[in-house]
Amino acid sequence: MKRYISSYRIPTPDDLARLLGKPLDKVSVAVIPNAKDYYAERARNLKVAELVRYMEELGLHVEVVDLRDYDNPETLKEKLAVHDLIWAMGGNTYMLRYEMRRSGFEAIIKELMENGVVYGGDSAGALVAGTSIAGVESADEPEFAEEVIEDGLQLVPFAILPHVDNPEFVDVLPVFRNLHQSVIELKDSQAVIFNGEDHRIVEGKGIKE
Repeated sequence: MKRYISSYRIPTPDDLARLLGKPLDKVSVAVIPNAKDYYAERARNLKVAELVRYMEELGLHVEVVDLRDYDNPETLKEKLAVHDLIWAMGGNTYMLRYEMRRSGFEAIIKELMENGVVYGGDSAGALVAGTSIAGVESADEPEFAEEVIEDGLQLVPFAILPHVDNPEFVDVLPVFRNLHQSVIELKDSQAVIFNGEDHRIVEGKGIKE
């Protein structure tokens, strides 16, 4: 199973293309926007459109798949299975994690990956891929989610902590490190790539808004 997990966006597009085994202009991606559900709808749409534009500029063919539209895992699996890559956006980690459970995403993601779909995500999308999201409540608002779920999707055998070089995340670092024995820490210019059990951290030049 293949995973491309970053702190912020896609810092090394060439590595992602190699992981997928094809140029990015041949790649179809399903963007999961639900970490942005705490925004008012207009602001949410603008944030999602901004990421879609960024991905299209990399050559990716993007479809937004809103988990709020699904409550049947099989229907959701059919929608996601046609894509090469699933990308979970950043935002409120707890809201994203809640929708991943409510919609049935967590029940189908490993099967999709076993069939060749690559999981990707940044920020909240990185956090939920790990063993647990406990400890990020000082940076997020758990109360925004209808149910607080602290266990991760277990897509990697580590807790993932993004934004370790971001001043806004400074209060999270000691709490997160104290709670979790095995942690991968990522700067905003870094991603961790998993190909089967092997993993490596890669670093880009940084991404400007």
